[in-house]
Amino acid sequence: MIRPRTPLLAALLALAVAAPSAGALAEAEPQLLVSFSDSPGAEQASERLEGLGEVRATLPEAGIWAVSPRTGSASRAQALRRPMVTSAEWSLQHRSDELAKVPALPLPKKFGTPRDPFFRKDQQWGLFGKAYWMPRVAARSARPRIAVLDSGIDPTHEEWKGAAADASPLVAGRSTIRSANKWQDWGIEGHGTHVAGVAAAPANGVGIVGVAPAVDRQAEVVPVQIADQQGRSTDETMIRGIRWAVNRGARVINISAGGPGYSSAFQEAIYWATERDAVVVASVGNEGAISKGLINYPAGYRRVIGVGAICDGNPTTPDCETNPTGVAAFSNRNRTVDLVAPGVNVLSSVPKRVKFRLVSPGYALKDGTSMAAPFVSGAAALVFANHPKLSGYQVRRQLLNTATDIDRAGRDNASGFGIVNPEAASRFAAPPDDPYEVNDTLSRAHRFRLARGGRQTVEAAIDRYDDPTDLYAVYLRRGDRLRASLTHDRGWVELRVWRPGVRRITRAKRAKNLLALGGKRRAGRANVLTLTRRAPRDGIYYVDVGARRGVSNYNLVIERR
Repeated sequence: MIRPRTPLLAALLALAVAAPSAGALAEAEPQLLVSFSDSPGAEQASERLEGLGEVRATLPEAGIWAVSPRTGSASRAQALRRPMVTSAEWSLQHRSDELAKVPALPLPKKFGTPRDPFFRKDQQWGLFGKAYWMPRVAARSARPRIAVLDSGIDPTHEEWKGAAADASPLVAGRSTIRSANKWQDWGIEGHGTHVAGVAAAPANGVGIVGVAPAVDRQAEVVPVQIADQQGRSTDETMIRGIRWAVNRGARVINISAGGPGYSSAFQEAIYWATERDAVVVASVGNEGAISKGLINYPAGYRRVIGVGAICDGNPTTPDCETNPTGVAAFSNRNRTVDLVAPGVNVLSSVPKRVKFRLVSPGYALKDGTSMAAPFVSGAAALVFANHPKLSGYQVRRQLLNTATDIDRAGRDNASGFGIVNPEAASRFAAPPDDPYEVNDTLSRAHRFRLARGGRQTVEAAIDRYDDPTDLYAVYLRRGDRLRASLTHDRGWVELRVWRPGVRRITRAKRAKNLLALGGKRRAGRANVLTLTRRAPRDGIYYVDVGARRGVSNYNLVIERR
């Protein structure tokens, strides 16, 4: 169910009334995101939405268009009545997740210890100890592009301008908030430049070293400016940023920002990106103790790796007094946390105009889950580099599977699966791919063509939070018998079969168009379920594997008899 938007919409309307300052959020009025059941072109989309306001592309490949409404709040209801429209939602505002406090051939194969002056345990503590990073992991082979969706990156900074003319590792920059190529970091606190440095600062003998060091034309960074100078962004600027990054070859997308409010259009954008083998990483937020019921997005969307922050080991550090080596007190604790990474006293690059918490001109300390997310993004790029044939799905599973568990055994809401471990993720054998993903929704259900007597075997994994539903479609004629047999290794997994015409997948025991639920368990085999049902009419039936608890690998056999 889509969460109520009234308070946030009121905030956006208030923003529209205020006089915009230089570098303020580009949209002076709330924007409407409209999703179609198909993918119309510009002319067709404009015809369908005629009279509602200016129409522009947001993610047309997934049928998502934006409207600058002429009729205020009534525009949403009007849009929902238009042909082929499946949803119309206000583009919600987000903020960067920096904690506000008051006082590729990335490297040569013979690469040893970086010579960058701040590459020391007392400065870049996150690359030592429990971060499980080491130079040799970052020196094996070429890594893909990393996109940093933020306030921009400062191309004049010594870390990013390159050693020679036109030798910067920054490529394909874009501003989706200004719809222009002016993507340079204009943030008051230099948030984007700092985030980029954590993920990918080059090992160039100056300043710091990133987790996955950038190299001109070999291990590049795509700067995408989605936020205004105060760090505010919207669903629309983020979705357009994701589209830009994926279409420019980025395999890792970092979003160190978030806010409350679910958007089905944004979830579709995440599915679209992950179908193209991109890994999306986002910060979970800094509300700490009050965050149990507060879900920030995009970290809360399926297929996004949500990242929390760990402490620097110093018991005198604020938010780390009670657990100096554990999760920071400010880091959110809820279902969105998949991994944790260094997020306290993180040293990275900033524009030289930034003076807050300076260590040296151009380098400053920051705290927050914003700083932890790019550490994981860098680790994802290293996994791609060391396992170049992996899919985005495999890279995401590899990062979760190899994390170093802390706190309670197994996944927990404070630390997720544990501290990201770049070395283990880069070295260990990766999990098998799931060629049927993304298959979370009825429109994306993988279809098997089975003749009578046909049989299909599926080996896959399912995750209560990020991948709770796998759907497989089979055409049956009236009287055909469908047999589904499921074996899984842990967790709580359900097996269901849905009749033709189902419009919504739910976990309710009694739901419209539910043909079968559960099934018989073999004696002595608690993790084996079987269902056999006769088709009451011709049509497409859906075999539904659903995770109610935990993460599980499973084997599914579907037969048409």
